[in-house]
Amino acid sequence: MVIDIEKEQFPNCIKQYERLIITICLSFTKNYFDAEDLAQQTFLSAYQNWEGFDGDNIKAWLAKIAANKCKDYLKSKVRKTVSLSEDEYQDLEYIGDSPEETVVKKNTTERIQSLCNKLKEPYRTVAISYFCKDVKLSNLAKETGQNIRTLETQLYRSKKMLKDLWKEEFM
Repeated sequence: MVIDIEKEQFPNCIKQYERLIITICLSFTKNYFDAEDLAQQTFLSAYQNWEGFDGDNIKAWLAKIAANKCKDYLKSKVRKTVSLSEDEYQDLEYIGDSPEETVVKKNTTERIQSLCNKLKEPYRTVAISYFCKDVKLSNLAKETGQNIRTLETQLYRSKKMLKDLWKEEFM
């Protein structure tokens, strides 16, 4: 049975056979996105080669184009995937923060620095050293010659003051 279909009726063919073609492509690729791309390539190829269609069984003709597109895709270098060994995979371990985390940390660091600068001495120095410069109290005691207990008390009081300033300024 020969069916004479005009090129202008091609959009109707797409609507009629779209699911079939995507299903065929999906059965080959096992990936929906690749299947969609290949289905689109199938219809594009069919449209470009419309003159070569003999008018007999458009469903089989489209299915054959889809199958051939999928076979070509599976053989192509674009599709080739490289498997990693367990050691190589572990070498790709996450390094660094996401852009969002970086911005949040920077913003928080700037806020803490700003609040520490509002403290009176000696609390300002202890707070900036401890919170902004990550200096341990034992190292600060060695650098300044102050008693570690004095620095612990100043840090405790500066934490309380910073907490109050944080609430006032950012709440």
